[in-house]
Amino acid sequence: MTTGLLVTWMMVFLRTLGIFLQLPVLTNRPLPVTVRLGICLCVATLLSATLPEAPVPATLGQLVGTVASELILGLAMGFVGRLCFGAVEMAGRVIATEIGVSATPGMGVPEPSQEAIAAMLMTFAVVLFFMFGGHLMMVSALARSFAWAPAGAPMFVADAGDTIIRATSRVIELGVRMAAPFIAMNFLVTMTFSILGRVVPKMNVYLVSFSMRVIAGFTLLASAGALLARYLYTEFGEVPLRMLELTTR
Repeated sequence: MTTGLLVTWMMVFLRTLGIFLQLPVLTNRPLPVTVRLGICLCVATLLSATLPEAPVPATLGQLVGTVASELILGLAMGFVGRLCFGAVEMAGRVIATEIGVSATPGMGVPEPSQEAIAAMLMTFAVVLFFMFGGHLMMVSALARSFAWAPAGAPMFVADAGDTIIRATSRVIELGVRMAAPFIAMNFLVTMTFSILGRVVPKMNVYLVSFSMRVIAGFTLLASAGALLARYLYTEFGEVPLRMLELTTR
């Protein structure tokens, strides 16, 4: 193996590593490091054989700068691709609060694994991600990124920061859209029992409304799978485009 091929493989591996470090987790249990490294090694070996040789850095400083740039580009692309799962986690926490089954806050920030609704929706999103071929689209975006940012010469577009900000703003929008039916349900239940509390003063509105909110919430959650899948199908299809927007227009 020549020096140019070795440098090309290393640069492809670093960008691939940055993306695969952002792979979605299953109920807050990340893939083992050895598994991630093995996947990155296989993908880098396959891709590097199809790419032109990268320029060999002349000095150690250039090598360190190129290595850092490749890793940062991969992390940025992986971060943008992972944001849709952040929206699912946000929607799960909002839904749990609206239904009335949210975890009791402690000293630290609640993890998805501590909240049943958030953990269930995250698992559902991960299953749909692989079922819809999201992992294949991310690998395809990785391969296409080398056409505009060659191995050994990584670069961002001028407005890459704006692209990341716009992608991050989609987390709030998508999370609220997923949780919107549950927010409306909670509003209707609260308004209905507020009126009943005025009409029937002896009714224990708090206990009855809490039970009704839980029943209605879980009924709505059981029938909302198709709606969530539709949102996620659209988001997963746009993930490769957002990843490539960091390197080209």
